[in-house]
Amino acid sequence: MNRKHFPYYIVAVVMACLLYACANPGNPSGGPVDKSAPIFVNSSPRPNELNVDAHRINLYFDEVVNVKDPTTKVIVSPAQVERPKISTSGRRVTVELFDTLKENTTYTIDFSNAIRDNNEDNPIENFAFAFSTGDRLDTLRVSGYVFDAYTLEPQQNVIVGLHSNLSDTAFTKLRLERVARTNDRGQFTVRNIAPGKYHIFALNDLDGDYKFSSPLENLAFLDSIVVPEVSMKEVTDTIYNEKNEVDTLINRQRAQYYPNDILLSMFAEDFKQQYLADNKRQDSTRIYLRFAAPSDTLPTLTLLNKPDAPADWYTLERTKTNDTLTYWIRPPHLISSDTLLVALNYLRTDSLNQLSPQNDTLRFTFQRPKPKKRKKDDEEADSVPAINFLSLGAVTSSTQEVYAPVLFASTTPLDKFDKSAIHLQQMADTLWVDVPDCTVAWRDSTMDRRTISVRHSWTPGGSYRLMVDSLAMTDIYGVFNKPWTSEFKVRAIEEYGNLIFNIAGIDGKAFVELLNASDEVVLRAPVRNGKAELINLLPSKYYARLVMDANGNGKFDTGNYAEGLQPEECFYYPGMINLKKNWDIEQTWDIFATPVDKQKPEAIKKNKPEKKKWEETPKPTENEGEEELDEFGNPYDPNNPYYGNQNNRNNFGF
Repeated sequence: MNRKHFPYYIVAVVMACLLYACANPGNPSGGPVDKSAPIFVNSSPRPNELNVDAHRINLYFDEVVNVKDPTTKVIVSPAQVERPKISTSGRRVTVELFDTLKENTTYTIDFSNAIRDNNEDNPIENFAFAFSTGDRLDTLRVSGYVFDAYTLEPQQNVIVGLHSNLSDTAFTKLRLERVARTNDRGQFTVRNIAPGKYHIFALNDLDGDYKFSSPLENLAFLDSIVVPEVSMKEVTDTIYNEKNEVDTLINRQRAQYYPNDILLSMFAEDFKQQYLADNKRQDSTRIYLRFAAPSDTLPTLTLLNKPDAPADWYTLERTKTNDTLTYWIRPPHLISSDTLLVALNYLRTDSLNQLSPQNDTLRFTFQRPKPKKRKKDDEEADSVPAINFLSLGAVTSSTQEVYAPVLFASTTPLDKFDKSAIHLQQMADTLWVDVPDCTVAWRDSTMDRRTISVRHSWTPGGSYRLMVDSLAMTDIYGVFNKPWTSEFKVRAIEEYGNLIFNIAGIDGKAFVELLNASDEVVLRAPVRNGKAELINLLPSKYYARLVMDANGNGKFDTGNYAEGLQPEECFYYPGMINLKKNWDIEQTWDIFATPVDKQKPEAIKKNKPEKKKWEETPKPTENEGEEELDEFGNPYDPNNPYYGNQNNRNNFGF
């Protein structure tokens, strides 16, 4: 290369690079994510304007907006008979009211968080607009929370309303006067209330009439009268400079509205519409009925096309609440019949929500499979008739819990069994030794004629063998069993953990429900002398709920508005307990130490606040959500083979 021309080559290379860069532009970054909510700038009529007679309200914002789920989020107070029309156009939101405006009345349009920007879906939280048709604007307000009485789940988008008519029948006969909706945290604020005395209610208004008109609607009511009031309180506002440093402190008066801590416990009354939900012939031997609600009475079945059928033509298998029924057909000529006509008499909910007798005629058919073509070898084999035996099988697993009975069952209902032909043995050294003090009985002969229970004071870690002799059991078709054996081992006591709650604040009867990660009940234990003992638990993550058992029946009881009966109070232990094997945890629990809206752990809460579009889902960590007890600081081991294997003791009637 000629050194004389070297500088020219350098210039050429640089120019080529610049031209390449210009020909390949990159994508613009688009700037930072917009996390700001739209800003209200103007309206017609103006906010809080008096003597308004317009049915159309226009609201203007600083950017293009949308209204999300207006039918479930937006509410107008006083409650409207005809639903308002809500529309958007660019930066404008329009509300059209079709009801006749009442004279001298303050109107509130509560948007909750429905108004959002068009790009990032950022909502304006708790936005409401008010005006008056008279020369005065009512300004009082009340606020609080609505929770499910049993699960303490925040009740989202339910109506909360007031009645100045203090009659007990106002809630069932008259539309609520001042109304609001709860947000995604179960919070509510009823605004623009006139001075006076009120009853307050929450309602899952299924028919949109703003009153408790159906027993299927969930509700809540406060026993005491609500008197809205306001007081002025001095607050300090802080002004920051461009460097985010405190620049100025300004003291000013701010209105504080009361009451602002109303707690409404929402419940469903103990009512379900009763009707026949499903019916079918499962096979040639079984008729299946499923009802929509529990019942304390059983239906009656009458065969119409088989007058020669005996009175005991079936054996009934039922659930505890009589909502699922299986009728095992007994006579062979009925089993072989392709069609059975059955007259069914039962109690059904009528149009007045009362139980009344109902008669239905049901046709049960069974399509039998076509017989297969038989080979000559099969015909020769059939010359020796095959013997059908009653099939038995274990219900419980091969690892037996120390607190539970052993269960085994037949495939068909039993007519009888011989207790003396059922034997339990325990392994001693290398020999099986008879256990003479076991108890053998039906699990529950009134509900299930197939399952047998074997109870014994099990030796932790012991090995056992259950043996059933031939001919020990006979089913309703006269089929008997052949010998059957099942071996199992009882779990060692070291594989369990124990949990004891020392509970403060209890005045009366109560019980504790131990919950799994799905908020389902694993075990119940009564509170005695301020203690609830939950013994022999498999290692897992647990939560706990306490029920104030007012009537002492060992279950949660709901409320009833007509009787003025509130649901039983419930409390959640505010943390998670990570129980490990061979650990005993004793924990103090003051049920009133944590506010109700903070009690239920987020990990098991189902009704969670809406997540903003730009929020990232945090990556799970090893111990995310754990609230380890200080005195048991071992890290949770996700490889623990016993995690999540806790048997539900309620399945065994404990």
